[in-house]
Amino acid sequence: MKRIFLGLALVSLLTGCSSPTPSPTPTKTKTQAQIEQDFLKIADDSCAKAQAENIIEEVADGSRIIALAKSNAYKDYSAIYIDADGKVQVIYELELAVCGPGYLISMMEEANHDNSGDYEHHIKLNSDGTYTWTQHSYGTESGLEDTIFTVNSGLITAAVTPAYSYSFSYGPISDADMQTFQAAIDAELERLNQ
Repeated sequence: MKRIFLGLALVSLLTGCSSPTPSPTPTKTKTQAQIEQDFLKIADDSCAKAQAENIIEEVADGSRIIALAKSNAYKDYSAIYIDADGKVQVIYELELAVCGPGYLISMMEEANHDNSGDYEHHIKLNSDGTYTWTQHSYGTESGLEDTIFTVNSGLITAAVTPAYSYSFSYGPISDADMQTFQAAIDAELERLNQ
């Protein structure tokens, strides 16, 4: 009987040795400077892709912006807004949401200004992998406003602000969207020529 128990104990010990318990992989904590550098690269890459390949900003209310790359502009126009009811409006000046962080940093650097006042901004990497971009905003009680950016494959794919939720699609637009775009521009040019 003792031999059986001894044999089982030996088998248990050997089995324990052959299958070590996996240890958790150590996670590398990023510094704040690395987080900021990573996010600003993602924002720059997203803006560059939007400007080179088109982008559609879809808002949760059903409205959207179609912004064509300059090389794809139609009669020198590159952006329209379509409201939730389908009414179309030509956009003459547009700051894409994915380009906002990069624009602010560029303006701050051009002005040789520090991260304060109109240029104040903060970047936080959230536990779910999103980034919170906080920047100076007029008309808010605190003077600051948060935008939470979702990133997939190195590009910003969604943004949530206090007022809106956006999703972003890069690349070619559908034939139907292009027809809507061209019809809006043609109508605007006809209106301007009257």
